Amino acid sequence: MAIKEQLSEIVGKDNVLDSPEVIQRYGADNSLEPARSFTCVVRPRTVTETQKVIQLANEAKFAVVLQSSGVHFNGGAVPKAGGVVLDLSRMSRITEIDEENKVAHLQIGATWEQLQPELEAKGFRSLIPLLPHASRSVLMDWLEKELPVVQNLEYAEPLLSLQIIWGTGELFVSGSASIHHFRNPGVPSDGIAPLGPGPMSFDTFLHGAQGTMGVVTWATAKFEPLPTLTKTFFIPTDRAEDAVEPIYKILRRRIGYECLVLNNINLATILAERWPEDFSNLRTILPPWTIILVVGALQRRPEERIAYEEEALRDIMASYFPGFQLLTSLPGTAGIERMMPEMLRKPWPKDKTYWKHANKGGCQDLMFMTTLDRVERFMPAVVEVASKYQYPANDIGCYIQPAQYGRACQVEFSFYYNPDDEADRERIRGLYVEAAAAVLEQGAYFNRPYPLVAGMVYRKHGDYASLLKRFKKHYDPNGILNPGNLCF
Repeated sequence: MAIKEQLSEIVGKDNVLDSPEVIQRYGADNSLEPARSFTCVVRPRTVTETQKVIQLANEAKFAVVLQSSGVHFNGGAVPKAGGVVLDLSRMSRITEIDEENKVAHLQIGATWEQLQPELEAKGFRSLIPLLPHASRSVLMDWLEKELPVVQNLEYAEPLLSLQIIWGTGELFVSGSASIHHFRNPGVPSDGIAPLGPGPMSFDTFLHGAQGTMGVVTWATAKFEPLPTLTKTFFIPTDRAEDAVEPIYKILRRRIGYECLVLNNINLATILAERWPEDFSNLRTILPPWTIILVVGALQRRPEERIAYEEEALRDIMASYFPGFQLLTSLPGTAGIERMMPEMLRKPWPKDKTYWKHANKGGCQDLMFMTTLDRVERFMPAVVEVASKYQYPANDIGCYIQPAQYGRACQVEFSFYYNPDDEADRERIRGLYVEAAAAVLEQGAYFNRPYPLVAGMVYRKHGDYASLLKRFKKHYDPNGILNPGNLCF
C-alpha cells in the first residue's frame, strides 16, 4: 500500500493534502530559507493519530517535519529532506483553565488569539512575548525560547508538564502530570510541576527541540491575574548603551513589571497606523532609543503600590541619572501611555498586517542572548556588516529584552526587506549570515540557532553539538524528525 494511502487510513483522506498550492504554502515560511518540495501534508486530530503517523514514518523510513500553526518565521519548519509535513493546527483546544493553580492546559495548535481573550474574560492574562502573531502557537513560542516582556521570576519559565511523542513513536508525559493518571478525579497530581519522579525537567530539554527530538502535543502553561492599575514610563536615550545602567538600577530594585528597550525604527513600526506617512513621521520624532517600563498592581491597594514604585523610580533617576528624562508620554504619540500596557499583553491584531511585515513585507531577525553591559560591543559590529551590504544603519530595527530583572538580555536586530525581490533577499541573506558571524565572534550566545546560523554555532561549540547528536540518536534513532536539524 502506498504511503499516502496508509496515512489516509490514519487521519482520513480529507486530511492528507498534496495539491500544488498546498505544497507551495507548506514548503516555505516567512524566512530566507528557500522553498522545498515534499510528498504531502498530514493533519491529525488526536494524539493517537499523531503517534500512528510517527510510527508509520519509522517503519517506512520517511521524514516528518512538524508545523503547529500557519505562521513560521525562521526556517525551522521548512522540509529539507522531503517526506511529509505534520500539521498539528487541528489539535487546538484549550482543555482547561485552572484558576486555582493559575495554569492552562492547552494543545499544541492553540494560538494567542484563542488563549488571551479566554483568559481575560476570567480576569487573567498569559505571559506573552512582544506582540506575537495572533496565529502563532502559544506552546511553540515558549518551546522556541521566546522571552516574555515581564520581569517577574515566578513567571519567567511559563511551561510546566508536557506530553511528548518521541521520534520512536513512544508516548511520554513529563513532570507531575506523569504520576498516576493526569486530571483524573480524586488524583492529587495536577501537572503543575515540571519535575516529576526524578530530577529531569523535560520542559527545558524540549526547548528548541520540538519536532526534532519529539513532538509535544499538549502542555500546561502558567498565567497570572490581570493588573487592576498600571502606569507607563518612558526613558529616552541617544544610544543603546545609555540604557544599560538605568535598567540595572531600576530592575534590581524590583521596580516595574514589563520592561523593554526599542529603537525608533521598531517603535515607529509598532505605532504606525497609516503607511508610510505615520512611520516616516514617527521615526523622525521618536527618540533614538526608548526604555519602556510598565508599573502594575493587582487588587490589594493598587494605588499605594503604584505610588511607592513611582517614588522609588523617580528617586533613582534623580540620584543617579539627573541628565535623563523620565516621561509619562512620548512626542507625537498621543495616548501611548494608555495603549502600551494593553499592547504588551496581547498578540498583534489579526486584522492588521503583522508589524514586522508592515514596513517592506519581510523581516529577518538576528537574535541572541548576552548581558546588558555587553550590548555596546555588538552595535558597531552589525553596523559595519550592514554598511558593506549597503543597508543603512538607521534602517535597522533593534529590540533589547531584559530577562530576570536584568541578569541577562536578548538582543534582536531586524533587517526589513522586500520578499518579492530576489536580489534584496540575497542581500539580506548575506548580511544576516555575516552579521551573525560577527556577533558570534564578539561573544553572542545563540540560544536559538535557527537555519543559516546553526552550522557556525555548532562548529564553534563542538562538544555541545556532539551531545545534541547523542540525544537525537537516542530519542529519534531512525532520524525521521526534521532531518538536517539538531534543534529548531
